[in-house]
Amino acid sequence: MRISPLDIRQQQFTVRLFRGFDTQEVDAFLDDVAEDYESVLKENALLKEQLATFEERSRGLAEREKALQDTLIATQRLGDEMKAAARREAELYTREAELRGEKLLEEVRSEEAKLRGEIQGLRRTRRQLIEDLRSTLESYYRLMSAEFGDDAGGAGVKG
Repeated sequence: MRISPLDIRQQQFTVRLFRGFDTQEVDAFLDDVAEDYESVLKENALLKEQLATFEERSRGLAEREKALQDTLIATQRLGDEMKAAARREAELYTREAELRGEKLLEEVRSEEAKLRGEIQGLRRTRRQLIEDLRSTLESYYRLMSAEFGDDAGGAGVKG
């Protein structure tokens, strides 16, 4: 059972005739004890109130710290995901560029083969035209030799 300052002030003791205490001294002492006890109780209540305030602040700080940690973890995770996405996107762009490069190289090689074929065809045509021209010139030469004799061929040569 708890004793209050009022209990201390109202405490009565039985007085014995032969070995008793001075009642005024006992009352004064009880008043001093009651005042000190009252001060201790008030201080205790104030300290409990301060403790409750500090505990509330501590909970608030703990909640904020947890929120900050959660945010930090989420930010780290998001950063990692963004890096991975950027890496995948870069790989995709690289692969697309490689495929476009390969396709372009294939087209260039095809165009080169086509041009080489055309060049070979033009060379054959040129040789054929030279042969045809030589053959035509020889035909005309024989025709003129037959028409004019050997003199016509010699005149053309001397000229």
